[in-house]
Amino acid sequence: MAASIRVLLVDDDPSLADLMANQLGELREEFSIRVETDPNEALEAVDDGGIDCVVSDYHMPEMTGLELLRYVRQMEPDIPFILFTARGSEEIASEAVSEGVTDYFRKRRGGEQWRVLANRIENAAARYRAEAEASRREAALRNLARTVIDSVSTPVEGLLSLGSETLETEYGAFLQGSDGNTEVVVESVEGTLPFPTDGEIPFADDIGSPTLDDSGTVAVTADASAEPSEDGFNSYIGAPVYVGDERYGTLCFCSRRGRGEFTGWERAFVELLADWLGHELTSEWARDREEAVRSARSRLEAAHAALESGDEEGLRAELEAIEELLERDPPSAVPVSVELS
Repeated sequence: MAASIRVLLVDDDPSLADLMANQLGELREEFSIRVETDPNEALEAVDDGGIDCVVSDYHMPEMTGLELLRYVRQMEPDIPFILFTARGSEEIASEAVSEGVTDYFRKRRGGEQWRVLANRIENAAARYRAEAEASRREAALRNLARTVIDSVSTPVEGLLSLGSETLETEYGAFLQGSDGNTEVVVESVEGTLPFPTDGEIPFADDIGSPTLDDSGTVAVTADASAEPSEDGFNSYIGAPVYVGDERYGTLCFCSRRGRGEFTGWERAFVELLADWLGHELTSEWARDREEAVRSARSRLEAAHAALESGDEEGLRAELEAIEELLERDPPSAVPVSVELS
């Protein structure tokens, strides 16, 4: 499902603002339009976040479009801002450009102006999102690189926090087990959830259908317009974690909010985190196995001594201890206590 383009329309005339919203909405189904007739409330909307493009009239009694632009640029320097006015001038246009306006559009007669404006909003929002995604990818990789460099002191919770911050989710967890028999062993939660997560991860009723890629990553999302659920998560992405050749668990991230589909790079980032965690857990298990083998060799010497002395009970005890050491599974405490190294 394609993510909607969130447009903020600002005009002190409610009838004109509604007309503009209706015309643009008919031309682009993907436009999610919010109308504000008070520039101060428009600034609050920008401060709340989630706006892809601001379209503002110039002539407003409480605050001109240029004054609004100045405030918006202080809050969000890169958000697209289109000044849409009936009584423009070269002086206004020049000042708008110097203040960092994205586009300056004179109102015209006829329906063609709405098509032109819709195209400009769409193109500006697409550039803004592409640049924001590129910045988010770069920041995520820088943070991951710092985590790897500083991995001696970074527990699994830090990895979950990094993933949640990058994906903008409120919950991250490492689940041990597979095939429906899983247990949450480490979790990272932003704020307070209205439902428990200690047993299994609950999903909202209106969540979409899951998608599975070749790597085993599963993702599912509700529509971006869905309200935060009180019963379960509206979005989920999880990648398998392997210790050696065996699937050991799942690294997942969830949110109560709906959203568009997880992008290819977001899936790749979760897979990268899961692969890295699997590598670290495999290394930890390998170190544990090496220690077990050393202990088994020591026990073998004791077994030889028991055999030579005819101590059948002691021999049996040593052999059982050796068998237990050599068949030891990946320790269940590893995900909780391991500090990635």
